[in-house]
Amino acid sequence: MNTRQRVRLNMLLTVRNCVTQNEAVAKNIPKFMEHYLSLQSTTNEIQEIGKLQGIDKTGVAADKNKLKKNLITLASKNSRKIAALAKFINSDKLLNEVKYNEAQLERFPETGLIEKAMTIYSCGEENIASLAEYGINPETQKAFLDNITALNKALKTPRTTITERKKLTERLAVLFQAAEDATEMMDYSVGIIADEQIDFANAYKASRKLVNTNSGIVSLKARATDNTNGEPLPGVVFTFSLDGNGAMVTGGNGKLIKKTAGKGSFQVRNMKAGTYSVHVQKSGYKERELSVSVSDGERSELKVGLEQ
Repeated sequence: MNTRQRVRLNMLLTVRNCVTQNEAVAKNIPKFMEHYLSLQSTTNEIQEIGKLQGIDKTGVAADKNKLKKNLITLASKNSRKIAALAKFINSDKLLNEVKYNEAQLERFPETGLIEKAMTIYSCGEENIASLAEYGINPETQKAFLDNITALNKALKTPRTTITERKKLTERLAVLFQAAEDATEMMDYSVGIIADEQIDFANAYKASRKLVNTNSGIVSLKARATDNTNGEPLPGVVFTFSLDGNGAMVTGGNGKLIKKTAGKGSFQVRNMKAGTYSVHVQKSGYKERELSVSVSDGERSELKVGLEQ
């Protein structure tokens, strides 16, 4: 859920509280309650999706790292034991297939590690009878294979998560539109009794205002880099001019001027929504002219590469 949607959700919850506190009046307004009930169910589902989106996903990465570390430990341990057998029976082929130390295994990406671990596991299976005295047996092999399988499964989890997030995002858009439709109909119903139920009408009207409680929201993040080497460029001057007749809230002569800091970037808070013409310049580099759009409640990104 983006910032704009959170602001809209806060408004919907405020409307819900207003109606709950004034139910005696609200239930007698023509066509009001039927649309309010629709709004209630829609708001409840929006809240549930918000909870799902807020679930900490770092646990997935933590589990994957733990599984990887365990697999490296098991693979290197089995590798040493099978390598000893290979040396004792003078099998260079077997030795070359399994001889990996822990440092080497750590350098492999997860998919490469799984491949090498499966090779070590297979060599253990082929020589299981001879490896009993080395501490490799069906039970240890099962534990080894279980760890390989678990890591392989964990690697597929992020892709599934991305798919689920996309579906939730699409569902949110539908729900917020449904909420917008319901509140619009409720607005018309309140208009019927606005002259008779002045207190309720005023309270309802106040609850329908969108209020952004996060006054420090970042509207725009900009970054400048050198096109040749990709290094961040400090001291790059960005001049923003709002297209059309809208006046800038900040800056002189209707313009906002910002300069990149040591890491080649800067942030602007609370920019007025609209499309901005941007002039970018730095001594020793070619000047650039481009545009960027800023939306209410959402952060825009502006990345600029400059040529010397």
